[in-house]
Amino acid sequence: MLNFNSKNNKVYNYTERFAKSKLKIKPKFDEFRTTLGSNGGIKNKLTKALNDYNNKSEKSVKIRLLIITSILIFIFLYLIEFDLKIFF
Repeated sequence: MLNFNSKNNKVYNYTERFAKSKLKIKPKFDEFRTTLGSNGGIKNKLTKALNDYNNKSEKSVKIRLLIITSILIFIFLYLIEFDLKIFF
């Protein structure tokens, strides 16, 4: 005759794949950076970044940075039509 038995819901034992207690995602180079963390302000962050640049950078990086900044300055001066003949 008629089947009035209710169907039971299935129970799953679900656990999250990335549970907070099991895995903490951390960037790769955070342990080498001195400018991370609570530094106290913009001035403190800037001084730490400059000290880090002066102490740990190589000579080739400084030369490359100087070349890139000089090229960008000359492009800016060209765009505003600055006359460089006043220096020569």
